[in-house]
Amino acid sequence: MSDDILEPIVSTGTPEQVGTAFGEVNAAVIRKHLAEFLHSCHTEGLDDAAAVGKSDAGLTIVRTLAPYWEPELDAIAEAAEVSPELYKAFCIGKYRRLFFGEPECTSYAATGSYVPFAGTTFHKSRDNVSRLQCAFVRRIQDAEFKPHAWCGTSDVSDPTTMMFVNEHGLAGSADTGGKADSFYGDGLMNTFGLRYLAETCTDCDQTAAALQEWSDNRYYAGGSIKTNWMFSDAGGTILRAVQDNDRVELQFAREGIVTNCYRKHLESVLLRQTGYLDAFALTEASRIKSVSMPTTISSLSVDCRPEHPQYLTCGWFALGRPTRAPYVPVFIASDSVPRSLLDGALYGRSMPSRVRIREIRQMEAGFKDRVEDCLRQVRDLVASGQTERIAPLTEACTADCVREVFEKMTGDV
Repeated sequence: MSDDILEPIVSTGTPEQVGTAFGEVNAAVIRKHLAEFLHSCHTEGLDDAAAVGKSDAGLTIVRTLAPYWEPELDAIAEAAEVSPELYKAFCIGKYRRLFFGEPECTSYAATGSYVPFAGTTFHKSRDNVSRLQCAFVRRIQDAEFKPHAWCGTSDVSDPTTMMFVNEHGLAGSADTGGKADSFYGDGLMNTFGLRYLAETCTDCDQTAAALQEWSDNRYYAGGSIKTNWMFSDAGGTILRAVQDNDRVELQFAREGIVTNCYRKHLESVLLRQTGYLDAFALTEASRIKSVSMPTTISSLSVDCRPEHPQYLTCGWFALGRPTRAPYVPVFIASDSVPRSLLDGALYGRSMPSRVRIREIRQMEAGFKDRVEDCLRQVRDLVASGQTERIAPLTEACTADCVREVFEKMTGDV
């Protein structure tokens, strides 16, 4: 096993620093995915200049809402040795054929008497074509906008996210919905929307207001497909929203189980654990046949609690199908992640793995013990005012778990 898989890759810093680190690690894949995107554009009659032109509307929104994203995107491109203009066009136009104009995912959450603590518990499983997946912490330092830190997962060529939890204990996802009544592509896809919500919102009320703002100002572009949004916060609120290109419908809950779509046996499995639903129960539910499908490529389970979420929040990420990939912990307090979480190597390790589900559960039980011990130490550090010692502690816990995955699972790296 190479020591490179555990090399800490910085995820805290200026947009340029974080972008450069991401681009250097994933340069080869970025070049490959960009070439595939441009080929698809050429097939549809768009040359490179036209593809860049198609991204102008989205870039205008980026420069309005989160201008610090652009230097991060530029730094990624420069580190990967590709054109920044073409890379930004790729990030804006890669999903849902926004330049031309189903797979579904599964999100669910629980709150109130259904969970054994104050707050909520949240899960998303992403279904899509198989691409290398990454999990990370992102803490961008910008004195003007002061974005929140968050953990998320995405394709290794893309710095947006498919699901997240942030330092205020707000978790969220964006899933493919039904067909929209109209096509709209002159905006930003929900992956950018999720990142914006992760970096600007603290709870479901703020999230709802931001979704409405994106709808009213036509920032959101969903192509010809609706988006099913799901959010839960540390205050005990769940928000489910359905958005098309013209409107957004919002539904709040403070008691019960909320799912974004029907999955056979999912609700009955969750109901049997009423009062005990937490991230580990939701993780286990993600392994039923109707949720863990051949198209499932990444997942997140997380408990959103009000106790010092900026230090104690731990997201559990599975890179690969949950019946073949263990969930590993990523902490919001960390300043870096192991290289293999960021460059797709952990995803590559799990996808062809022959490890049995029993062995995966045994690994996860050990990971849970390590995390509980780590969080006990974190609480002591918070109480004693030594918060500067937290990041090395949480980073070591994640690295230990990743090391065990590579030691026990077979697969291509």
